[in-house]
Amino acid sequence: MRTHIPYLLAVASTVATRRVDERLQDYDLTVRQYGLLTQLSLEPELTMAELARQLGVARQSVHQLVNDLAEAGHVRRRPGADDRSRRLEITDTARYLLTRIDGPLERVETELLGDLDADEVETLRELLQRVLAHATDDEAWLPGP
Repeated sequence: MRTHIPYLLAVASTVATRRVDERLQDYDLTVRQYGLLTQLSLEPELTMAELARQLGVARQSVHQLVNDLAEAGHVRRRPGADDRSRRLEITDTARYLLTRIDGPLERVETELLGDLDADEVETLRELLQRVLAHATDDEAWLPGP
């Protein structure tokens, strides 16, 4: 019997989330908060609905993440294009924090990927990006030119 890929991805996600959350504790962030900050830094004009879709969480979860990040001083709400919409932007503090987190996240990546060589790691990264682009119907997951 073969192991189905959705199950493998789910277990890998659980293991990775636990390890990343442990490393991000020192920065008072969770992997979900890190993901939101990263998406906003890459695509500053994302709406709450787009963030929810890209992160694979409910809109209510995005609202809670944004509230927590705003309270911590990592996100600001700005007026949007019309009176009803709001635009989010990450603060300079959050930008700095994202640069400091690279090291711990690279260590988790190394721990998780074990004896995969550099080519295998890049193949895995590219395949996961393609899966996410397809699953979210968002090409922003694909690597740039």
